[in-house]
Amino acid sequence: MSEVTTTPPSGGESAREKLRTAGVATGLGWGAIAITFVILLPVIFVVREFGLPFPTSTLALTALELVVGQVMVMGGLSVAYLVYTGRGLDYVPIRRPSLIETLAIVAAPFAVILVTGIVTQLSLLAGVEPSQHALGNLGDVDPRFYLYMIPLVIFIVGPFEELLYRGVVQARLRESFGPAAAILLASLIFAAIHIPAHGFGAAGLAPTAASMAALVGGSIVFGGLYEWTGNLTVVALVHGLYNSILLALLYVVTVYGPEMEELAGAAEPALAVVGL
Repeated sequence: MSEVTTTPPSGGESAREKLRTAGVATGLGWGAIAITFVILLPVIFVVREFGLPFPTSTLALTALELVVGQVMVMGGLSVAYLVYTGRGLDYVPIRRPSLIETLAIVAAPFAVILVTGIVTQLSLLAGVEPSQHALGNLGDVDPRFYLYMIPLVIFIVGPFEELLYRGVVQARLRESFGPAAAILLASLIFAAIHIPAHGFGAAGLAPTAASMAALVGGSIVFGGLYEWTGNLTVVALVHGLYNSILLALLYVVTVYGPEMEELAGAAEPALAVVGL
């Protein structure tokens, strides 16, 4: 198994330098969300103001958001940072998975589900129901939407979110803090950028915090897997497959919910924290 090849952590860095590194990592993480809003909001305003033709289906709008937010912004921001800082594209290790890595790709999504499920159940035991991701609150959307989303999360969400948050943010944090702290800090940033998808905390502080805690748990698995394999391909596929499993569950619960009330009740807490 290969190790991630980046600059080793510097034991001589001052607290100020480490704080700067944390600020850069946080800026990259939240910068992607801010830039996406800056791009999309004026477009939406112009379209509505002048009555221009625009896709109205939930799938088309979601696909547009993913192309802009993940491909253009997260991908572009990652490349721009690597080029600007002189780290180059080789900074992010991408290669064909080995046999062991392929087995990890198959097994790891269920490990993420286990971890997020445990955190969610602990929240429920404490009397706090996690807030729901926007995809769990689409109302009367055609259930096939969830199946159509699966290729998008495999080929767009997984690769581009992992490129930024593991390949760039976590790797940059590792240079200053070492791998363990980098995994945790990157996971906190990764979870925090999902707050908009959870209604900016509209469900309340405790429910939103419960969902963020579950996302941190799952993200730690992603981060640990990246450190272990040194291969972005592995964690990108695991992320995509994890989201795909949750989307498939959403489809099953939506279509067969009336006949499977017990399953729906058991699945709802896990589906509340769909980590897109």
